[in-house]
Amino acid sequence: MIQCPHCGREAPDEAFCTWCGAHLVGSVADPRRRRHHYAADPTEHVAHPSVVTTLFPHLPRHRVHEFRWGLAGGLAVVVLLVAGGLIVAAILAAAVLVPSLYLVYLYEAQVYRDEPAKVVGLTMAAGAVIGVLVSVVADSLLHEASPLHLSPTAGYLAASAILLPVVQEVLKPLPAFVLRIGGGFAETIDGLTFGVSAGLGFAAAETIVQFSRVLGTEPVHSASASWLFPVIGITVLTPLMQASCTGAVTASLWNRRGRSRSVYAAGVPVAFGVHVAYSAVGQLLADHGVDPAIVAGYQLVVVGVALVYLRELVHVALLDEAVDVGFSAVVCPHCRQSVGAAAFCPRCGGAVTAGPRRPEAAALLAGEGGAAETIGGGAPAGGADA
Repeated sequence: MIQCPHCGREAPDEAFCTWCGAHLVGSVADPRRRRHHYAADPTEHVAHPSVVTTLFPHLPRHRVHEFRWGLAGGLAVVVLLVAGGLIVAAILAAAVLVPSLYLVYLYEAQVYRDEPAKVVGLTMAAGAVIGVLVSVVADSLLHEASPLHLSPTAGYLAASAILLPVVQEVLKPLPAFVLRIGGGFAETIDGLTFGVSAGLGFAAAETIVQFSRVLGTEPVHSASASWLFPVIGITVLTPLMQASCTGAVTASLWNRRGRSRSVYAAGVPVAFGVHVAYSAVGQLLADHGVDPAIVAGYQLVVVGVALVYLRELVHVALLDEAVDVGFSAVVCPHCRQSVGAAAFCPRCGGAVTAGPRRPEAAALLAGEGGAAETIGGGAPAGGADA
């Protein structure tokens, strides 16, 4: 055992302090914040805009590639449907791809513990209901015969690409905050998970409503040349944007007792800014005849910015929230080593709470056949919840 120079507590003589997560081996810049070792996946840099390790933080590291392949494979199927002229099938597949992957993730990582109906119903399903309501109302107010009498240029752009995103960001997080009020999910990483779930439900419903006329009138086979980038957008870019923005709002506001860091205060402004930049600038580019590939590239950059902010927020929150975690024998959900750990694995530096939430699911996913007494949010044998 050694004394950590950052938190002053006795810790195993390994690469990372198990209490505060600081990097203890070698010479690195700012070892307390260890930016080269993202707390939810210590093999990645904090600024690496990875979709899966950002939005699926409880997923064990050795399962990450399965979801990456699932996302890539689903996108490939959608592209093939578009290439084959099956536009209706492509839109339907696009609307449900990322939300479906997220439901699988919630099940695999047991994020909802013993309350699947409550968590899924109050996040993704409720987000979808809000998505339908907001999209229907927006469509009735923003079409050609709108009672608002919007001008065809500046007025419409301000309402559809600036005001509407702000309204969406106010309403989308509400289902997630119902869970926070109910208690039982107090960590920032919970806020991120439930906010992302609500955002994905909203995105799926929004896509179905927006393309309802196409779904009802488009022939089985149709010309596909102009559909490729719009469908890619609703398959990946828009769901990730909606999920990232909602996750930023919920995670930054989830549990702010005594916090004054700028990364928490930036959550709401970043969400609003990202959504408006994605919608308003993207629409302006499209209206001025910019190539759809360039528009998609711009929106991809905006989504990347949102993901990097989310990673910074989650990373800082995992480091800040480590003080109340007790020491116990675990199987690390990241490196799958049996270690004595508190908040962080002393060998790889991964946050133990960024793992499967139920002990039996954690042991199974870690490939240890039940060897772990507790991982993540589970309780040590004979102990209280960490």
